[in-house]
Amino acid sequence: MTSKEIRKSFVEFFEEKNHKFIRSSSVVPSDDPTLLFTNAGMNQFKPIFLDQIVPEDPRAVNSQKCIRVSGKHNDLEEVGVDTFHHTFFEMLGNWSFGDYYKKEAIQWAWELFTERWELDKERLWATVYKDDDEAFNLWLEVTDIKPERVIRCGKKDNFWEMGDTGPCGPCSEIHFYIGDDLEKQHASGVNNSDMYWELWNLVFIQNNRIEDGSLIELPAKHVDTGAGLERIAAVMQGKDSNYDTDLFQPIILAIQEKAKSDYKINPIPHRVIADHIRMLCFSIADGALPSNEGRGYVLRRILRRASRFGRSLGLEEPFMFELVQVLVETMGDNFPEINEKKNHIEKVIRAEENSFNDTLDRGLNHFEKIINQEDIVNINGEDAFKLYDTYGFPFDL
Repeated sequence: MTSKEIRKSFVEFFEEKNHKFIRSSSVVPSDDPTLLFTNAGMNQFKPIFLDQIVPEDPRAVNSQKCIRVSGKHNDLEEVGVDTFHHTFFEMLGNWSFGDYYKKEAIQWAWELFTERWELDKERLWATVYKDDDEAFNLWLEVTDIKPERVIRCGKKDNFWEMGDTGPCGPCSEIHFYIGDDLEKQHASGVNNSDMYWELWNLVFIQNNRIEDGSLIELPAKHVDTGAGLERIAAVMQGKDSNYDTDLFQPIILAIQEKAKSDYKINPIPHRVIADHIRMLCFSIADGALPSNEGRGYVLRRILRRASRFGRSLGLEEPFMFELVQVLVETMGDNFPEINEKKNHIEKVIRAEENSFNDTLDRGLNHFEKIINQEDIVNINGEDAFKLYDTYGFPFDL
């Protein structure tokens, strides 16, 4: 299945279960001062979980645009190095606001995976929170998963919390074994081996953690699920890497053509650029702009990181703005905002690339002077600060 077909199939499956489709909220939160970017599917539903508003519909389904590049969820240095970390990703989710609960969430997740999408049951594993007897028993009652494939895990892996206080609860994850030899599977590998990919997290919001650390039962219990489209696409398309799916390959092919490079020989720069252009396009389309502070500084850092990797491929002139069209062709049908704002996105990225090229050239000249000094082993703090403060040369560069 293509990524478009997977997204469409997910939404339609839950619409058949009387869920209302809710369009993705902006990646730039307008009413949540605690977030620089929308980083999870549940963000737009936080007022419901906090009992601040009453939902119009008790069931919802969506594909949420998410950005994770700062704060608690910050894996920026892993992006491009491994096969699955991203600054921008889509989170497929179904929601129950005080309506159905664990039984339906588990039953429908298994039905979608094994009947609608026909994933191999002999590769699927389920985890539950160690004290959640209800979820453990439901996996055995409402699905045909083998009992030995349901594993109890601790708080680190299977208890979800919004923060130090507030709504929280146990969760149940579905993992997929990607190895070649089914006989080598073992329960100990789940959550501990790269051969087991977490595909879907079913969160059961049933508690409220109060300031003394104790848990009380919520009057209304909710279901909050999240399944990363990129990883599911990799499984459904038989790929070992998210970057080999149809969500990234059109961009990577365009980079190869532009740089006359080979992705298979030197994958990391191609992955970084393909990931970062997605993050930049969606954040700019939703109103963010590169700047020297806050959210804008994150954009500037992401763009400069991608530009730096472009230089490692020999791309010394602005090039990222030319990739916007490729992303529009790949995702514009589902997210019309990047199509509508295409010209604006291109202008912003091109102007920022031009500015950074000037900065980079000045900074590199000074950098070369520093490292060409005799007996230098490390750049000292004074020189590092001068590169940053005087030449606008980011410390990570």
